[in-house]
Amino acid sequence: MYQLQSIFKEEASSVDSLMALFLEGGYLSNFLQSTSSSYRDIALSQSLTVLTTQLQLSRNHRVSFALFSGEGEELFYFERSSDPFATISDEQTEMSIQMIKNRVTMDWQLNYDTLPSTVIRGRLLDRVALLPFRGHDVQDSIQLSFSVRMDRFSDYLGSLKEAYEASIEWSGNPQLYINELGYSIELSPNQFLTIKPNVSVLVEPLSQLSIKLTAIALFLAIFTFGLLVSLISRFITAPIGELDRELTEVMNFQRDNISLSSNRSEIGQLSKKFHILFEQLQRNLKKTHEMAITDTLTGLPNRFRFYEYSRHVLAKAERDKSLVSLIYIDLDNFKFVNDKLGHEAGDDLLCFLAQDLQRLIQPILEQRGGCMVSRLSGDEFAIVLTHAVAEEADELAKSVVSLFVGGYKSDQHYFPVSASMGIASYPEDGDTLKELIANADMAMYNAKRSGKNHYKHYSVDIAAAARRTKTIENSLKMIECDKEFSLVYMPYTSADDRIRGFEVLIRWNSPELGVIQPDEFIPIAEQTGSYSKIDHWVFETAFKSLPKVREIFGEECILSINISAAELGHHVVLEHLVELKKQYQIDDKSIELELTETFSYVQTGAVFDVLNGLQNAGFSIAIDDFGAGYTPLLHMIDYPVNKVKLDKVLTERVTDSEYAKLLPPLIQLCHLQDIAVTAEGIENPFQLQCLKEAGCDFFQGYWLSKPMTLDELENWYRIYHTREL
Repeated sequence: MYQLQSIFKEEASSVDSLMALFLEGGYLSNFLQSTSSSYRDIALSQSLTVLTTQLQLSRNHRVSFALFSGEGEELFYFERSSDPFATISDEQTEMSIQMIKNRVTMDWQLNYDTLPSTVIRGRLLDRVALLPFRGHDVQDSIQLSFSVRMDRFSDYLGSLKEAYEASIEWSGNPQLYINELGYSIELSPNQFLTIKPNVSVLVEPLSQLSIKLTAIALFLAIFTFGLLVSLISRFITAPIGELDRELTEVMNFQRDNISLSSNRSEIGQLSKKFHILFEQLQRNLKKTHEMAITDTLTGLPNRFRFYEYSRHVLAKAERDKSLVSLIYIDLDNFKFVNDKLGHEAGDDLLCFLAQDLQRLIQPILEQRGGCMVSRLSGDEFAIVLTHAVAEEADELAKSVVSLFVGGYKSDQHYFPVSASMGIASYPEDGDTLKELIANADMAMYNAKRSGKNHYKHYSVDIAAAARRTKTIENSLKMIECDKEFSLVYMPYTSADDRIRGFEVLIRWNSPELGVIQPDEFIPIAEQTGSYSKIDHWVFETAFKSLPKVREIFGEECILSINISAAELGHHVVLEHLVELKKQYQIDDKSIELELTETFSYVQTGAVFDVLNGLQNAGFSIAIDDFGAGYTPLLHMIDYPVNKVKLDKVLTERVTDSEYAKLLPPLIQLCHLQDIAVTAEGIENPFQLQCLKEAGCDFFQGYWLSKPMTLDELENWYRIYHTREL
């Protein structure tokens, strides 16, 4: 009966857990705020499915959820069961109607008339505040209920009833049985279950139990007598001589410690104290050494142990003429994990990764040894591999890359991270540990810039690229923007072929390095903190050029300027742009700010505050390279966005005959959110015509023009205007 009561409470608690998780997760508010549609119902159904999965309910459990309006109208019903035509039960409907009618804010009901039993939990909430309903007009309320079928409870109750040929009684009070067998358990404050077994069923088991207990008592009596005789001999006479002998050996350094005595006598206790004393001294010495060489979070060898081990294997490799490879591992987007999921999730990621890396090298350790993985600091790991064939380092690196395909998963989280790795090998890439570390680090950064989640071997080309990157980094710190930077303008048109605006692009002609493409120097500027100065120069120069552009192309012409996602988390950029707009008397909607789609990785409250502030200040917001980044399509509704710019690759794909049918719905989805659509990368009139027919708003690409300087715009426009006429 206690087991039955435990099963009941465990299954019944799942209803409360479902209700709590559902209300805390914001699913109800999202449902009520969304427009009625099949998508809204599907989204809520998927959320409920996830909740039941999180509670680890068996798939055999029938779980249902019902939502009623204050007038008693069924708004939504969800059921997880094997019946595809399942409908809401009469008990669940009746409970919901009664709660609305009587304004009961919370109710709980157990239906036991038929097996299997079901538990229903209901809430009556304010439709707006989603708090217990205290109002007078039930139209302002919403009623929801969860029902879970008590399969395990019902099955176990049935098995008890069958095994004991018992009768079952449900009552509001516990039953007392003095002269007959029976037992009551409390399932809820007003619900008790009583089982009365058939006495004839218990006669034989009780007789067998009595015989067993008598036999056990006899055995224990004999055993106790023999044990007492043995203890007197073992723990009084023999231990004194043994302790004296072992202490003499320890004092003469013939052994590390005396044996641990199991004797509970005074001699045994004294022996234990000596053993504990010697053991504590050795343990403290060992623990001190382990702490010095072990990472406290992951349990891997730390940087100190890494240096110690690496020097040892390099010295051995020099004697044996073998290869040693250093695989330097750095996690990509680890800061995003800490910022978005919290430092506990970041620690969880590091611990699971440490286990996976240790698992990958375990076969190598078992076969021949000569391999160690360590955590150097933060999200940086290193693997030292002694091997005979060069390809073995590649195989191990590929195994690490495979851990991050599609992201990285632990028991509790999915992490949108990857790993960039650099490999440097002795003796080809360096003779000393210092050289190997520097070259592996250089190769790792090359892998990170080349696309992430893969590895690179150190090479002369990588070293040259690293020197070039360092030169660019140093040049950006000392650059005079007006002398080396320039702006070019790439026009775009509307459906009537009129010039509607220009995308402003930066160009750099370095006296030392020549022409450097934005794709090369902008990421370096963002990583080193130099981009703020470049951003300010671009905006001020572009703002100055707006009057001349409008003099040529009309007062409705606007400028689209790229803004770094790294700048969006600071209100300084908002204040600076507002000040420039006021200084150069720029009209509202004359400047459009373009964000790359990777902006989704820096979505924080501060970022959205800046974006909303920019919109309120009269700037338009556009998402650039849409379709090539990380933003789910429907997340556009979360962005304060006026326009999206389809990426060149997406433009090319959706204008192909095989995918052309996807283009109109894509554009229509944006229009439904009052978001204009610009297609980038248009190369030919055929693509242009497809995009016009699909309802695209603006068009940009080399079909129209390549980027031009401000002086080239006027001559180009004369030719374009003549062609247009």
